[in-house]
Amino acid sequence: MKKFSKLVAGAAAFTLAAASVGCSAPGAITIGGSTRNALSVDDYNIRAGIFIYYEMVSVSDAAQKMYAQSNTYPEISDIKKATFEGTSSEDWIQDKATEYCSKFVAVEREFDKVGLELSADDTKSIKSAVRESKNEDYYSDNGIGEASLKDIITNGVGGNWDNPLFESSKYYKLFKHYYGIGCEFGCSEDELKDYFTDNYARVKYLSISLTDSDGNKLEGDDLRELNNLIDDYVKEINSAGSNDAKMKKFDEVKEKYNEYKEKKSEEAAEEAAKAAAETATGTTTTTTSTTTTTTTTTSDETATTTTTDPYANENIIVKNTTTTAPVGEATVVTTTEESESAKAEREFNEKLFSDLTEYKAERYDYDDKTVYVVLKADIKERMTDDDLWSDDVKDSLIRIRYSQDFDDMIKSLADTYKVSKIKKAYKRYAPFDLDLD
Repeated sequence: MKKFSKLVAGAAAFTLAAASVGCSAPGAITIGGSTRNALSVDDYNIRAGIFIYYEMVSVSDAAQKMYAQSNTYPEISDIKKATFEGTSSEDWIQDKATEYCSKFVAVEREFDKVGLELSADDTKSIKSAVRESKNEDYYSDNGIGEASLKDIITNGVGGNWDNPLFESSKYYKLFKHYYGIGCEFGCSEDELKDYFTDNYARVKYLSISLTDSDGNKLEGDDLRELNNLIDDYVKEINSAGSNDAKMKKFDEVKEKYNEYKEKKSEEAAEEAAKAAAETATGTTTTTTSTTTTTTTTTSDETATTTTTDPYANENIIVKNTTTTAPVGEATVVTTTEESESAKAEREFNEKLFSDLTEYKAERYDYDDKTVYVVLKADIKERMTDDDLWSDDVKDSLIRIRYSQDFDDMIKSLADTYKVSKIKKAYKRYAPFDLDLD
């Protein structure tokens, strides 16, 4: 289930490449002579180190495309043999790197055109990142020097949105310039609030399994007992006098269910011990089990503990969409090959956003072996400066809503530029001659 657990995440490293794949070690690359630059874009000379870097990012892009099809990361040898959109992997990777370089120039040109500047703190952060990165083998072995690293980090094309350093880049500053709240292509804060309430739901849900310890579906009295228990839980929550009381009652019900599960687990252990003793002696015996049972719960079934967080058991669920989302924000796309588990998740998500009444607990049959007790709450009650409407959350929402639009804008600028490739450099710095370990 896609959760809004934390919109703003930190990242320790600067590395922009999406993944490390395979292993190749041809030795360090030396840049010089007529191949010091790899291409020019709109008469802007792109150093070989920048081009090589974006080749490495493009190799990761290729790996991600292959992973999306097979759910397994490929080896370098697999990527090398693959074709993408009817093009050999080497040509596809170099074309993609060329596109990154064109977007790099578009950011440089547009940043200067609108008169933006990096702050002293931005410059300090970038210098620190360059110092930390310049001696890493990942860069130095591939001929990416300090000057190229500085330009890449400062520019930000291909950057990691979840890395705090990215906010110091020209790319991010341009994005906020055009798509920030109240800006030319952005929206008002009220419109952003509407976007949030339309696409995020505040929910408490208790997952109840209709199976025994062996995974077999319950039948007869056992199933009736559990179904009656579920009905009682729903009634108990809804009998509370206020919305706040219902939210608290839900936590009490969750604790009751955890106690019920623990009791059932102990009873099963006693029965197993008794059966084992009878088998061993051939007689009927009365056995008191001393087995200690540890119940492991999923994240939505954490045992109730004393906490100062009034929202500890709540989940903020993201509405499923079929639009392209930024890195770290998964999308759900329904296809004719949709799995049963994906279908169950999709249908539950649709239920949350279209057919649940706030502050009314309901039973929801998630699949043939799982039932949810669900309580939806008013998310607007949590939209305060110190909770779900902080500046960090607003920034992340803007990014989620508009980052693809901005990248399309940068690409449209890049597509107008004349690109002149230095063929000798493209041959010398072929992607599969790099150290991609």
